[in-house]
Amino acid sequence: MRQTEDSFYYSRVYQEFKGIEQSEFRNIVRFFESRTDEIVHLEFNEYFELLLTYAEALFEIGTYHSFLAVADQAIAIIIEQNIKYYHGEDVFFNILFKKAAAHYNLMEYDKARHILQELIKMDSANEITVRFLKKCSRQEKPGYLKSTRAISVFLFLLTAGIIALELCLVRPFFSTYIELIEIVRNLVFGAGWIILIAGDLFFRWRVNNQVNKFVVSVKKKKKESLVKEMV
Repeated sequence: MRQTEDSFYYSRVYQEFKGIEQSEFRNIVRFFESRTDEIVHLEFNEYFELLLTYAEALFEIGTYHSFLAVADQAIAIIIEQNIKYYHGEDVFFNILFKKAAAHYNLMEYDKARHILQELIKMDSANEITVRFLKKCSRQEKPGYLKSTRAISVFLFLLTAGIIALELCLVRPFFSTYIELIEIVRNLVFGAGWIILIAGDLFFRWRVNNQVNKFVVSVKKKKKESLVKEMV
């Protein structure tokens, strides 16, 4: 963007890019990639705006690997130029959040969780980030949860076996044991559900507790840091 005494002038490639509807993400990607040689030589404000728009378009169409590469370029520029807000938005926070979401969608949960923890350190009051960290943490299933689910599946299969036994053998030939077999069947089936639900509830409680403790520790460290600065 070039400023004269009485007006602003924009490069032709910038105007053409801005002429694309913001919701036409694939067209944005195609334009940027076909005109990259021109775009990289634009003045900084134009180039940076187009780069951010391109990154967002890549994210929206689900090309997460490409988005991550462009996001790293944008982050490097943000750090180098010490940019905090851009067009009224916390651009550093926003692009890091999208980067975490991209890793999450690629099932790279460790990387997503690390970024989210860093974002919480930046803004511990952001509930969306906290909820996303909990959601991300729930994707990595611990051994005990896999065990409880396996036990539940076994009990459900055992219930099916008991039903088959009841229908094929007990009812036709041992009718006196029908009540007992029904009690056993219901107990086994109920135990399967109890173990399944209890395992999942405990896992969710544990994740929530761990994330909440992390948030509390971040807030505590920030408070202690503020107190030291005031002393």
